[in-house]
Amino acid sequence: MTKLELGNTGWAVWPDALLRTTGFPAAGLNAFTAPAAAAAADDLLAGHGDAEVFDKVFAEAIAAGAAKICEIAADPLFREAVTWQNPGVLIALDGLVAGGPDAPRNVRRRDRERAVTRYWQRYCAKNETIGFFGPVCWITVADSDQTLDVRPGAGLLRQRGVMFESWALAAYADHLAADPRVRRCWPPALLPHLTLHERSILRPMQPPLTLSAAEADLLARCDGRTPAHQVVTALPRPEDGYLLLERLVERDLIIWDANLPLGHQVEEAFRDRIAAIDENELRAEAVAGLDRLCAARDAVAAAAGDPDALKAALATLDEEFTALTGAAPRRRDGQMYAGRTLCYEDTTRDLDVTIGSALLDDLAAPLNVLLITARWLSAALADAYAAALRELYDDLREGADGPVRLSDILALAPGLFWGDGQRPADAVAEEFARRWEGLFGPGQGEAPVQVSSTELAEPLARLFPAERPGWSAGRLHSPDLQICAPDVDSVNRGDYQAVLGEMHAAWATFESDLFTVWHPEVDRLRDELSADLGSHRIRLVLPADWPRHTGRVTQSLTGTTDRRLGFAPGRCTEPERLLPATSVVVTDEDGALIATAPDGHRWPLLEMFSEMLSTLAVDAFKITTPREHTPRITIDRLVVSRETWRTTISETGLAGITDERGRYLATRAWRNRLNLPDRVFIKIGSEVKPCYFDLTSPHYVGVLCTMLRTAGPDITLTVSEALPTSDQAWVPDHRGDRYFSEFRLQITDPLVPGGAL
Repeated sequence: MTKLELGNTGWAVWPDALLRTTGFPAAGLNAFTAPAAAAAADDLLAGHGDAEVFDKVFAEAIAAGAAKICEIAADPLFREAVTWQNPGVLIALDGLVAGGPDAPRNVRRRDRERAVTRYWQRYCAKNETIGFFGPVCWITVADSDQTLDVRPGAGLLRQRGVMFESWALAAYADHLAADPRVRRCWPPALLPHLTLHERSILRPMQPPLTLSAAEADLLARCDGRTPAHQVVTALPRPEDGYLLLERLVERDLIIWDANLPLGHQVEEAFRDRIAAIDENELRAEAVAGLDRLCAARDAVAAAAGDPDALKAALATLDEEFTALTGAAPRRRDGQMYAGRTLCYEDTTRDLDVTIGSALLDDLAAPLNVLLITARWLSAALADAYAAALRELYDDLREGADGPVRLSDILALAPGLFWGDGQRPADAVAEEFARRWEGLFGPGQGEAPVQVSSTELAEPLARLFPAERPGWSAGRLHSPDLQICAPDVDSVNRGDYQAVLGEMHAAWATFESDLFTVWHPEVDRLRDELSADLGSHRIRLVLPADWPRHTGRVTQSLTGTTDRRLGFAPGRCTEPERLLPATSVVVTDEDGALIATAPDGHRWPLLEMFSEMLSTLAVDAFKITTPREHTPRITIDRLVVSRETWRTTISETGLAGITDERGRYLATRAWRNRLNLPDRVFIKIGSEVKPCYFDLTSPHYVGVLCTMLRTAGPDITLTVSEALPTSDQAWVPDHRGDRYFSEFRLQITDPLVPGGAL
């Protein structure tokens, strides 16, 4: 499929796009709104209200909210969503339903109401791709005069799938490997960051490790594909080979297990591993155990739509897993993005959407501003990290007896990319925000900023003059766009406003397993990505404890010539692609640092850090500097920054108040003091994601104050306006309900990075 031009900007838009939506209607955010209570509180705080009037309407708001919470707690769809997220919360839901809306509001009751409120705002307000309460939808970008063509199906969902978390099947594989007869069929492999060179192992920042002839001979056969029983056949006594393999594992030189991949293909890969077990009875037992797990997983999938059946099926899966493995059916409890449970559900929305070129033409000019600044950001990051890596190289080169190896640079580089210290990326991000503010001239003040892209042409060229992106992945940018309109017809009439949700600068966001598993032409997506970013790209072999390293977000569009760079202990499930960092030599060629693989392929050194740089670019794309108040900024009809307020928990004065009446009045006073909208998103510094709050609602106020009290006084607080509003959600379902949503486009820079080899 052909890319579309983004107006006359030169940028090219992929014909595939994502529509991410909520799974519960936007109108659900109106469930707890209490404008009468807010008005009475504001009157009382202003000194001309009546306390008795306030107390009456406040009590009515609490009662109405409590009744709605009981209704939500009994809703099968809500119960199903909560069951997937945290089955333990069902006890709270049952207690609320059993007590009814008029039950005494003791501490336990209020805690349970707050739990419902927090889950409800997430399901109604956040465009997350997770289960049926955040279905994914691949859509089309086409050359059409119609802005949007939207066709809802017969239901909310078109496809549902329940997949194992990779760690769960790896745990069963480890259980099988407790039997030496099984483990002898698993393929041992040298750890991916190490290199065997004759009778030595090359290690990062350490002298080579000298091996015995037997060890070197054995390790040469540990290629990650050959089963252990074949690896040891060359030894005079194969049984000694197994002992030697065990010692190599203990010395952290090899990994010897089923070596299963992340992502939805783990089950297929595991069946291939089991098929390699060469004893019929053992193989049959292993297959029978996997079949038991799969049958329990399939029962979970079959329970879709029935929360009680789902709870029972998940419990049965847990029991089967523990019975087979002896292990707990959870891991990393309390951590976000950790793939804690045995399985997960992903779904697609029953919706067909085509974005017409008319929409692209409308937004081309303001998007061009964003994209040009993203190009500058990638170039600035490339310059900063080229200089930092040059310093590391020069330090290593000075006095070195041999060549500088990539592994040694990587071993010294973590502080440049992560940690609490000052990094090159921090200075670039500060300069990026400063230049963005320079686009609008000095002293924007408190009023909303509305400018045209035409006005910005001269300062844009002056402040963001990058000639090309900084590295290969710097060619691709993925903006999330939200459309504010009550329905599709309004959008097609041109009666809408667009909002930038997030700019994923220098990041090809389409290639996550949770997205591509549903795409009908994954090979085409892979080819398009290779066409944009080039062949022989470097993909990292990530350690198991890498943050947010789960099957759902694993890379899934690896090109046919791409290489897997081993830079730390981990698992490489594609040994034919493996490139150990210890095998790569870095040299200075006419002032450019070049990384060369054993087969002679060469890359600019910066390309070896491509994924790390892309992560930094996403984090650095912030167009405002932190201040107490930042007005809304709009370019043409695209809001590029929502109105925002920043403070600390102690400055709110809300954390120490425990009674509901006092909390509500104090929250209204805080809201009025800062001139906040009633409906906002609030990001507490200690939390991973922002939460939606309706500051007219006593129930939302209770959630907010409780979260503030538990976070601590010095934690930061960022408040932003809720935009779109609940009456600006245009995505329809089969019943006519409307849902919040965002488009994710993938856009290619017409320019290519310099220094390609």
